[in-house]
Amino acid sequence: MTAPRYINLPVIEHLLNEVQARFSGLSERLVEKRDPFSDLVLENMLAGYALIDDYVTRGVDLFSLQDVGLMLEINTVVLCGTDPARRVEYADHIAATERRFFENTEGGIKDLLEWYELHQHESVWKRAAGAFIRILSEPQLFIEGNHRGGSLIVSYLLMREGLPPFVLTVDNAEAFFNPSSVIRKLPKRGVKALFKVPKIKKKYAEYLELQSRCLETTLLANGPGRKGSQAA
Repeated sequence: MTAPRYINLPVIEHLLNEVQARFSGLSERLVEKRDPFSDLVLENMLAGYALIDDYVTRGVDLFSLQDVGLMLEINTVVLCGTDPARRVEYADHIAATERRFFENTEGGIKDLLEWYELHQHESVWKRAAGAFIRILSEPQLFIEGNHRGGSLIVSYLLMREGLPPFVLTVDNAEAFFNPSSVIRKLPKRGVKALFKVPKIKKKYAEYLELQSRCLETTLLANGPGRKGSQAA
């Protein structure tokens, strides 16, 4: 596995600030209405990027039985951030998400791990795209926050290969959200999924690779100082 190249959080923050500033206009081009891109959403996403940067640095394998529970923390961070008081406030929701994550036989973590095991031979782009589809399709992995949590899990997979994370930008937002609206209505199994998922997966893998090439020089921060990782 390629050694990790640390992410540049100040640049990610700048890109997300641009999306936030123009989100009302971007929303007009989306198939489905999205919730406002609030300051809290932005803050929590930055905390999420810092979290997956830490996972990659420490060699955490989210798709192993030993570390898979840490995937839940990604979802908790995108919804509640790192504020202990907010986590107490949403304790019931967090507990319900954990039950769904471990106990849902159709769309829980067991399903995602089994899918990943069968597709390890594929390119990182296809694995990342397929994992995102598996997280977002019906039934979804988490109760809430599947788009945000899924994009961070995609970023984690890319970063493990020394590639930049996926980051929402003004230029790529429409191409991210509109296919996602289709994905989240797809069942994980059945004839419909059998015919539609491979095509969507191929296009989304190409999309992720294109975004990686466009943003590689700005999203990665090399070197022992790791300035990007410490700027959350």
